[in-house]
Amino acid sequence: MTGDRGGPPPREEDTTAMDLDAVLRRVVSRVDPVPPAVERYARAAFAFRTVDEDFADLEWDSWNDDAGELTRGPEAARMLVFGPAGDTGTRIHLGVTRTPSGLDLDGLVEPSGPTEAEVQFRGGVIRRPVDSGGRFDADLPVVGSIRLRLRGPDSPPTVTGWVALG
Repeated sequence: MTGDRGGPPPREEDTTAMDLDAVLRRVVSRVDPVPPAVERYARAAFAFRTVDEDFADLEWDSWNDDAGELTRGPEAARMLVFGPAGDTGTRIHLGVTRTPSGLDLDGLVEPSGPTEAEVQFRGGVIRRPVDSGGRFDADLPVVGSIRLRLRGPDSPPTVTGWVALG
């Protein structure tokens, strides 16, 4: 019988080693956790492809909000805020709503200025214009994670890290 990936099933000693690895990671994360600033800088460094991009860090995620009962809107909606980035302190507000066919994104860039939002996901890219008020929207297929890249005429591109959408 073959495993899920088309090969033979893992040997018992391999699964034991994987279980031990998971246990050790949990113990270390409780005893000596990575400081948030180090994790943030590591994610920023990993997200950069070139040094001429401004990085907008994930600042707030409604899924991690302790006061989730105060969040308005559909149950399947998620709000994300990235930033501040660059000299202008660019912030990106993103609403993600699950639909029967995929995801509906509604974005707001503050201050307005970028003229194009590029939504990157595994297997594709969707480019959408950003209006003069800083708003953009996009319909996506069902995807596991996304990253945004904003382009403007007078500033370096602003990029976010990859965000898992569940």
